[in-house]
Amino acid sequence: MTQMTTHPTDHTVRQLSSDDAEAFRALRLESLRVHPEAFGASYEEECDLPLSDFVAQLDRFTVFGGFVGASLAGIAMLQRNAQKKRQHVAMVWGMYVREEQRGTGLARSILDAVIARAEQEVDQLELYVAVSNPRANRLYQALGFERFGVMRRSLRVGGVDHDADMMVKIFR
Repeated sequence: MTQMTTHPTDHTVRQLSSDDAEAFRALRLESLRVHPEAFGASYEEECDLPLSDFVAQLDRFTVFGGFVGASLAGIAMLQRNAQKKRQHVAMVWGMYVREEQRGTGLARSILDAVIARAEQEVDQLELYVAVSNPRANRLYQALGFERFGVMRRSLRVGGVDHDADMMVKIFR
């Protein structure tokens, strides 16, 4: 089932399909290049991947995209845990919104769609967010996520260590 919502700020959020693979690839690579400290994957690891790998991600995960007009301007991925003892848990990852769309409500709209889908499928939703990103931390807290720990030195980028807040939203 594809969820679609339109917002007064002239953006639309919907689940991406393989038809969106080129736009998804471009935005994903932009996110890795612009904010390497925010993602476990690196631009160098993904920039030469064929388009078919991005199509496979769209098939394997639930990926929501935020559009401004016809342009993909934000993404977030929802991954349900496959391990038997953790099937009640899903993870949000790869959340990114283009700089010019930050503060417009697009990020919140994308996360609203992710949360709505997750709430139908799991009991709790987890994410990691860079400690150095207070704006994202505030948004996640406003949406009901609670910090339950810090992953020290979770990423090392260019010789610099970055900590991540571990957050959870429990539905039931």
